[in-house]
Amino acid sequence: MPSVSNILLQKDILLESGTNELEILVFSVGRFTFGINVAKVREVLPRQAMTALPQAHHSVLGVFQLRNNVVPCVSLRKHLQIESDPGSDQQMILTDFNRMQTAFTVDAVARIHRISWEKILAVPAVMATGSTPVTAVAQIDGKLVSMLDFEMIADQITEKTLREDAVSNPHQLPREQLRIVVADDSVTVRQAMIAMLSGSGYTQVHPFENGRLCWEWLEAQWKAKQNLAEIADLLISDVEMPQIDGFHLTKRVKEHPGLGQLPVLLYSSIVTPDNAKKGEAVGADAQISKPELHRVVAIADDLILRRSGNSPSAASVAKTVEPPPAAKPPVSPPPHQPTASEMHDSSIPSGSLLETFRVELGERTDELRDWLARNSTDSRALLRTLHSIKSAAQVVPIHDVSHAVHQMEEVVLSNKQETAAIVGPLSELADWLHDLSQDREQFASLLPCGPKFTTTVDSQSGV
Repeated sequence: MPSVSNILLQKDILLESGTNELEILVFSVGRFTFGINVAKVREVLPRQAMTALPQAHHSVLGVFQLRNNVVPCVSLRKHLQIESDPGSDQQMILTDFNRMQTAFTVDAVARIHRISWEKILAVPAVMATGSTPVTAVAQIDGKLVSMLDFEMIADQITEKTLREDAVSNPHQLPREQLRIVVADDSVTVRQAMIAMLSGSGYTQVHPFENGRLCWEWLEAQWKAKQNLAEIADLLISDVEMPQIDGFHLTKRVKEHPGLGQLPVLLYSSIVTPDNAKKGEAVGADAQISKPELHRVVAIADDLILRRSGNSPSAASVAKTVEPPPAAKPPVSPPPHQPTASEMHDSSIPSGSLLETFRVELGERTDELRDWLARNSTDSRALLRTLHSIKSAAQVVPIHDVSHAVHQMEEVVLSNKQETAAIVGPLSELADWLHDLSQDREQFASLLPCGPKFTTTVDSQSGV
């Protein structure tokens, strides 16, 4: 009989669609029993020899080499603050989500269980308080198994990385001379992206609130200048956007006779393997997930350098320029109508990402309530709004919001044909988000330095 490790690695346990079932890998840490959705597991390994990292998060044991990859390893004992028992965590669960592999040490792996979603229960109030990353409880063989939210754990560990302000310039690119176009329907994400890029020297950033506005500007610029070097050096686009999404925007750019050489980086929280294939099919040059904001600058450098092989002027600039001067204020974007977020509250301090997010949260909540009021069955529109909220919450970051919205996304995906099953949880989520957007004190309490709160949205997702 093949081992759990081999079964996972060979992906022999993938579920048939439409069965309303999921598979859970059950494991123990100390005296606690936990579960993880097998869809997020790569394989199970014996504990590996680690190389420690300086100034790492307290729960990160270090990194190890697995085949051709260097993988970070997190101690669940340390992260969950479970009593210390040296030597007991001798197995590792290698996870694979958000295009990132991470190992987690556990005491023992039991087995894989296939169960119905009906046996996934909402998190009880006693578990919904504090910062314990538990999304639901599963009934397995007459016992209750706590489902850990590994995405939330990853968010908590990478919090400092997500807030990184500037990235060094090892290739001495003239970042202040290069033009980057950004398309994202979240004003919070756009502001975070501009802050990251401009803080690292990319001061010519042109933001747009959806793919259509971005495409119309690119097309108009081409008609006026007929020279890509005078228009843009890189396009960074979200995937889920109204009007024109990131896939279609990329396809239009790559098929255009003059704009086709423009590098495109897709930046989204839904960069799943299937969506990555879609991005590759339309010609995207790179794709990363939204929690990896700190990687954007390095990837931008790489894509621009790669393109320099087809652009003599860019190549010569890359080789001969002096180190760039200190970052300047961002160049004003091309004229366009201000968004509702930008006009909503004149008291928002310039550059305040948290206040921008709070205002955007109110607007997005209005979209959720409108969806409910219209008795809509358009699950794609609903998922797009939820995606925008989660994306913005991830870059701020406010984990409780992204966690709650992630649960709601799973509810919608599990009930696409049954709108009635969505209404109750969505109403509760919308009410909570609305109160949050209106109450600055409650909003402040969710910041990393404050107490944690988890909404009691009835998730059917498990993870």
